[in-house]
Amino acid sequence: MSTPFMPFSLVVSLLGVAILSRVVYLCYFHPLAEYPGPFLAQITNIWRFCSFLGGQHHLTEQRLHEQYGPVVRVAPNWLSFSTLEDFEVIYGFNKSIEKDDFYGFGRDQSKRTKSIFATESEAAHRQKKRKVLGPVLTSSKSARYMPIVSKQVNVLLSRVEASSSVAAKSVNMAPLVHQFTVDTTLEVIFGPALASHPYSDNAAGEGVSLALRQMSKMAWSFSLWPAFGWIMNTRPIDALLRRPVRNAKGEIIGLPALLAASWETIFGRSAEVVQHQQPGVLKSWLEVPREDANRMSQDEILSEAFNLVFAGPGSTAATITALLYQLGTEEGQVWQDKLRMAGADFNTQESSSITSLPLELQAVVKETLRLHAAFPTAFPRVIRSGAETVFAKLRSPLPVGTRVSANTYVLGRSQDIWGDTADQWLPQRWLGDESQRRDMDSKFVAFSKGARGCAGKDLAWLVIAQAAMATVQKWKIKTVGELRGRSYLEMQYDDCWIELERVNTA
Repeated sequence: MSTPFMPFSLVVSLLGVAILSRVVYLCYFHPLAEYPGPFLAQITNIWRFCSFLGGQHHLTEQRLHEQYGPVVRVAPNWLSFSTLEDFEVIYGFNKSIEKDDFYGFGRDQSKRTKSIFATESEAAHRQKKRKVLGPVLTSSKSARYMPIVSKQVNVLLSRVEASSSVAAKSVNMAPLVHQFTVDTTLEVIFGPALASHPYSDNAAGEGVSLALRQMSKMAWSFSLWPAFGWIMNTRPIDALLRRPVRNAKGEIIGLPALLAASWETIFGRSAEVVQHQQPGVLKSWLEVPREDANRMSQDEILSEAFNLVFAGPGSTAATITALLYQLGTEEGQVWQDKLRMAGADFNTQESSSITSLPLELQAVVKETLRLHAAFPTAFPRVIRSGAETVFAKLRSPLPVGTRVSANTYVLGRSQDIWGDTADQWLPQRWLGDESQRRDMDSKFVAFSKGARGCAGKDLAWLVIAQAAMATVQKWKIKTVGELRGRSYLEMQYDDCWIELERVNTA
């Protein structure tokens, strides 16, 4: 005799069989089943999502490669690689390994203007690159922003000095440096039309640094677990997340305020932007002639401007913070002295390209980027037709659609690449003869490789170099405690305490 519960029981049974069948397929019959990795990573994206939100996924990925070897399955359809050779394959000039909808962050891209970061195909990226980077971020163009960077560095030093007079003993550089990189990035992009003084000093700028950190964390998590990303991008949730945040006076602050001000600057005050004498990214984009095929629409400009805001401040702040921490350690004291000696010939107006920087400064920055990856996150690519056999050491071809990646943090700490001193901060490793320096640079992956390497590399170098040199020329610094932070899209440091002693210039 049937019962009213049988249909439900049948549904549960069928669902259980379906789930079990899926697990068996993923673990034993999936094309990637032969590659080792954690059990949960083989059957669900939730494992990688949870690891990411824990803020230590770079350490997790390093441990996985130490345990399983150079190729690890980190999601049902995702392989992580840890050799320099494979990094070159993934991020070099192979046209059949491209981006996919991962970089849409769970949103419907058909209704949005894609930024250069989210562009999938190599052909589309080349076209975008001419429009976006050509007018503003080549090495020579980046040098135009030197006066802006120098001005913002002076603001940073003033804030540090003010904090030291209050704190007396030590100063936490992490939040001050991030505030500096946010203000610098916004002025380089939008110029004085957005704010005539550091943006974060405006009422609307309250909380913007923290909001940018939270945005990068959430956006990346949407792609790691697509179902979560879809839910978070539904209209009710999206509306909830976009609700304006107000200060005690009722003024809108944080990202909503920045987005509104940016929109108004681009769509309502473009003529004013162009009239300003101060160079800027937005000004250069708007000055491209209307008949030029490389002129962007206002929607494209807004998308690319916020892509730079999203990508630039956090990673640059992470590098400067880690650099100051290392210089303040016992082994870093001698490098402070070396930088001060090099500073005698350091002209901020002439040192606007990487190669013109003192070798000691280049060595300190590169070693910091190697040991403390600014982006300790693997940026995935997808195998397209023609790339199935590009990994020479794999036993079988990879299916089209397989995601592949290599983590710069893992490569930067690899003893196979850097030897037994991989975990030590040793800038001297970059100071050999010219041939040795070229060999070292071939192993340097902090800015990625190939045509899609870091677009803002020259500007980042300029900002890092100016901030580092100005700090050590003004103070002798000493690290207090540990460098603490979490890794999301970029490394986000919370604690970098240093003691300051004024340099005797007599």
